[in-house]
Amino acid sequence: MTVSLEDRDVRLPRRLIQRHVWKVYRQSPGEQVKLYRERMKTRYDSGATDHHFKERDLVWMYNLKRRSGLSPKLQKNWEGPYTVVKKLNVVYRGQRSPNAKLKVIHINRLAPYRAIDHISM
Repeated sequence: MTVSLEDRDVRLPRRLIQRHVWKVYRQSPGEQVKLYRERMKTRYDSGATDHHFKERDLVWMYNLKRRSGLSPKLQKNWEGPYTVVKKLNVVYRGQRSPNAKLKVIHINRLAPYRAIDHISM
């Protein structure tokens, strides 16, 4: 009896999945929790920002608030530029203008500011 390569390729991922599931079931509950914790951390870290800002850097701030009466599609998601005043762990103090009130902003809501030169377009 000969087995074609197409049949083997189709069955291979299913075997690997079954082996992986069986290994997870054989583990103790503490080991399962540890495994899932590591997976969730890697999944979260893949989407987390890796920006580090210094004082006096210009940044964009993501605006979570939505105004009523206007479609969310037409609203501006990013405000700025803000100036970083101080760094506190994973949050920053930012200020839109020298006379404006300071805001505490999480790093995940910040993006580096890059000025667009409209003359060259």
